[in-house]
Amino acid sequence: MTTQRQAKYEKRLSSILRAASKVIAKEGFNGASVRDVAAKGKIGLSGIYYYFKSKDEMLYAIQQHAFSTLVSQLKERLKDTSTPEERLKAVIDNHFEFFVQNTDEFTVCVHEMESLTGKYFRDVLKTRQEYFGLVRKVVNELHSGSKSDADLAALFLFGSLNWVYMWYDPEKNADINKLSDQCLRVFLNGINKT
Repeated sequence: MTTQRQAKYEKRLSSILRAASKVIAKEGFNGASVRDVAAKGKIGLSGIYYYFKSKDEMLYAIQQHAFSTLVSQLKERLKDTSTPEERLKAVIDNHFEFFVQNTDEFTVCVHEMESLTGKYFRDVLKTRQEYFGLVRKVVNELHSGSKSDADLAALFLFGSLNWVYMWYDPEKNADINKLSDQCLRVFLNGINKT
Protein backbone atom coordinates (compact mmCIF):
# COMPACT_ATOMS: atom_id res chain seq x y z
CA MET A 1 0.00 0.00 0.00
CA THR A 2 1.38 3.42 -0.93
CA THR A 3 1.87 6.06 1.73
CA GLN A 4 -0.99 8.12 0.32
CA ARG A 5 -3.34 5.10 0.22
CA GLN A 6 -2.24 4.13 3.73
CA ALA A 7 -3.01 7.64 5.00
CA LYS A 8 -6.46 7.55 3.37
CA TYR A 9 -7.10 4.09 4.83
CA GLU A 10 -6.06 5.23 8.33
CA LYS A 11 -8.18 8.38 8.10
CA ARG A 12 -11.28 6.40 7.08
CA LEU A 13 -10.62 3.78 9.77
CA SER A 14 -10.29 6.50 12.41
CA SER A 15 -13.55 8.07 11.22
CA ILE A 16 -15.37 4.74 11.49
CA LEU A 17 -14.00 4.12 14.99
CA ARG A 18 -15.11 7.60 16.12
CA ALA A 19 -18.60 6.98 14.73
CA ALA A 20 -18.74 3.50 16.31
CA SER A 21 -17.61 4.92 19.66
CA LYS A 22 -20.35 7.58 19.55
CA VAL A 23 -23.06 5.06 18.69
CA ILE A 24 -21.95 2.43 21.22
CA ALA A 25 -21.43 5.03 23.98
CA LYS A 26 -24.98 6.27 23.44
CA GLU A 27 -26.86 3.04 22.66
CA GLY A 28 -24.71 0.43 24.40
CA PHE A 29 -23.10 -2.42 22.50
CA ASN A 30 -26.28 -4.53 22.36
CA GLY A 31 -28.42 -1.58 21.26
CA ALA A 32 -26.04 -0.39 18.55
CA SER A 33 -26.00 -1.73 15.02
CA VAL A 34 -23.52 -1.62 12.17
CA ARG A 35 -26.19 0.27 10.22
CA ASP A 36 -26.25 2.94 12.99
CA VAL A 37 -22.46 3.26 12.75
CA ALA A 38 -22.65 3.57 8.96
CA ALA A 39 -25.26 6.33 9.26
CA LYS A 40 -23.30 8.19 11.96
CA GLY A 41 -20.06 7.89 9.98
CA LYS A 42 -21.74 8.75 6.67
CA ILE A 43 -20.33 5.65 5.06
CA GLY A 44 -22.05 2.77 3.32
CA LEU A 45 -22.42 -0.61 4.99
CA SER A 46 -20.02 -2.12 2.46
CA GLY A 47 -17.45 0.48 3.54
CA ILE A 48 -17.85 -0.59 7.16
CA TYR A 49 -17.50 -4.26 6.25
CA TYR A 50 -14.36 -3.47 4.25
CA TYR A 51 -12.72 -2.56 7.57
CA PHE A 52 -14.55 -4.84 10.00
CA LYS A 53 -16.09 -8.29 9.70
CA SER A 54 -18.51 -7.69 12.56
CA LYS A 55 -19.71 -5.34 15.27
CA ASP A 56 -17.66 -7.43 17.73
CA GLU A 57 -14.49 -6.70 15.77
CA MET A 58 -15.36 -3.00 15.81
CA LEU A 59 -15.76 -3.04 19.60
CA TYR A 60 -12.44 -4.86 19.89
CA ALA A 61 -10.73 -2.23 17.71
CA ILE A 62 -12.13 0.62 19.83
CA GLN A 63 -10.94 -0.92 23.09
CA GLN A 64 -7.60 -2.15 21.81
CA HIS A 65 -6.86 1.25 20.28
CA ALA A 66 -7.80 3.05 23.50
CA PHE A 67 -5.69 0.92 25.82
CA SER A 68 -2.75 0.67 23.42
CA THR A 69 -2.78 4.47 23.18
CA LEU A 70 -2.95 4.86 26.97
CA VAL A 71 -0.01 2.44 27.37
CA SER A 72 2.21 3.99 24.70
CA GLN A 73 1.52 7.58 25.79
CA LEU A 74 2.14 6.73 29.45
CA LYS A 75 5.45 5.06 28.64
CA GLU A 76 6.51 8.21 26.79
CA ARG A 77 5.44 10.49 29.64
CA LEU A 78 7.23 8.39 32.24
CA LYS A 79 10.54 8.82 30.38
CA ASP A 80 10.46 12.52 31.26
CA THR A 81 9.98 12.04 35.00
CA SER A 82 12.47 11.60 37.81
CA THR A 83 10.46 11.38 41.04
CA PRO A 84 7.59 9.10 42.07
CA GLU A 85 5.35 12.16 42.43
CA GLU A 86 6.16 13.28 38.88
CA ARG A 87 5.40 9.78 37.62
CA LEU A 88 2.04 9.76 39.42
CA LYS A 89 1.25 13.16 37.90
CA ALA A 90 2.12 11.70 34.48
CA VAL A 91 -0.32 8.82 35.09
CA ILE A 92 -3.15 11.17 36.07
CA ASP A 93 -2.47 13.62 33.23
CA ASN A 94 -2.31 10.78 30.71
CA HIS A 95 -5.63 9.31 31.82
CA PHE A 96 -7.50 12.63 32.02
CA GLU A 97 -6.15 13.94 28.72
CA PHE A 98 -7.15 10.76 26.93
CA PHE A 99 -10.61 11.05 28.47
CA VAL A 100 -11.06 14.67 27.36
CA GLN A 101 -9.92 13.93 23.81
CA ASN A 102 -11.81 10.62 23.48
CA THR A 103 -14.91 10.80 25.68
CA ASP A 104 -16.98 8.32 23.67
CA GLU A 105 -14.14 5.82 23.29
CA PHE A 106 -13.47 6.09 27.02
CA THR A 107 -17.14 5.51 27.83
CA VAL A 108 -17.15 2.39 25.64
CA CYS A 109 -14.05 1.08 27.43
CA VAL A 110 -15.57 1.62 30.87
CA HIS A 111 -18.91 -0.01 30.05
CA GLU A 112 -18.35 -2.60 27.35
CA MET A 113 -15.40 -4.79 28.36
CA GLU A 114 -17.74 -7.66 29.18
CA SER A 115 -19.28 -7.45 25.70
CA LEU A 116 -16.00 -8.74 24.27
CA THR A 117 -15.52 -12.50 24.02
CA GLY A 118 -12.85 -15.03 23.13
CA LYS A 119 -9.61 -13.76 21.61
CA TYR A 120 -10.91 -10.19 21.52
CA PHE A 121 -11.51 -10.25 25.28
CA ARG A 122 -8.12 -11.87 25.99
CA ASP A 123 -6.19 -9.40 23.80
CA VAL A 124 -7.82 -6.33 25.33
CA LEU A 125 -7.46 -7.77 28.83
CA LYS A 126 -3.74 -8.26 28.22
CA THR A 127 -3.34 -4.63 27.14
CA ARG A 128 -5.45 -3.42 30.09
CA GLN A 129 -3.29 -5.48 32.44
CA GLU A 130 -0.17 -3.91 30.94
CA TYR A 131 -1.63 -0.48 31.63
CA PHE A 132 -2.59 -1.46 35.17
CA GLY A 133 0.92 -2.86 35.69
CA LEU A 134 2.50 0.45 34.67
CA VAL A 135 0.24 2.38 37.04
CA ARG A 136 0.69 -0.13 39.87
CA LYS A 137 4.47 0.21 39.53
CA VAL A 138 4.18 3.99 39.89
CA VAL A 139 1.86 3.68 42.90
CA ASN A 140 4.16 1.08 44.44
CA GLU A 141 7.05 3.60 44.35
CA LEU A 142 4.94 5.87 46.57
CA HIS A 143 3.54 3.16 48.79
CA SER A 144 5.52 1.71 51.68
CA GLY A 145 3.03 -1.03 52.56
CA SER A 146 2.53 -4.50 51.16
CA LYS A 147 2.10 -5.37 47.49
CA SER A 148 -1.61 -6.01 48.03
CA ASP A 149 -1.94 -2.53 49.59
CA ALA A 150 -0.27 -1.00 46.53
CA ASP A 151 -2.64 -2.96 44.28
CA LEU A 152 -5.60 -1.65 46.25
CA ALA A 153 -4.25 1.90 46.09
CA ALA A 154 -3.87 1.58 42.30
CA LEU A 155 -7.46 0.33 42.06
CA PHE A 156 -8.66 3.29 44.15
CA LEU A 157 -6.80 5.60 41.78
CA PHE A 158 -8.43 3.98 38.75
CA GLY A 159 -11.80 4.27 40.46
CA SER A 160 -11.26 8.01 40.75
CA LEU A 161 -9.95 8.41 37.22
CA ASN A 162 -12.43 6.20 35.40
CA TRP A 163 -15.63 7.68 36.74
CA VAL A 164 -14.80 11.31 36.03
CA TYR A 165 -16.67 11.01 32.74
CA MET A 166 -19.92 10.67 34.73
CA TRP A 167 -19.74 14.21 36.06
CA TYR A 168 -16.98 16.16 34.33
CA ASP A 169 -18.21 19.02 32.19
CA PRO A 170 -15.54 21.37 30.81
CA GLU A 171 -18.09 24.21 30.81
CA LYS A 172 -18.85 23.88 34.54
CA ASN A 173 -15.85 22.22 36.19
CA ALA A 174 -12.25 23.25 36.60
CA ASP A 175 -10.11 22.76 33.55
CA ILE A 176 -8.61 19.31 33.22
CA ASN A 177 -5.15 20.47 34.37
CA LYS A 178 -6.55 21.82 37.63
CA LEU A 179 -8.59 18.66 38.05
CA SER A 180 -5.45 16.59 37.52
CA ASP A 181 -3.54 18.64 40.13
CA GLN A 182 -6.40 18.23 42.63
CA CYS A 183 -6.53 14.47 42.06
CA LEU A 184 -2.76 14.24 42.63
CA ARG A 185 -2.98 16.21 45.89
CA VAL A 186 -5.88 14.10 47.21
CA PHE A 187 -4.14 10.87 46.29
CA LEU A 188 -0.81 11.90 47.84
CA ASN A 189 -2.07 13.75 50.93
CA GLY A 190 -5.63 12.69 51.60
CA ILE A 191 -8.64 14.95 51.55
CA ASN A 192 -7.79 17.00 54.65
CA LYS A 193 -4.55 18.40 53.25
CA THR A 194 -5.79 19.54 49.85
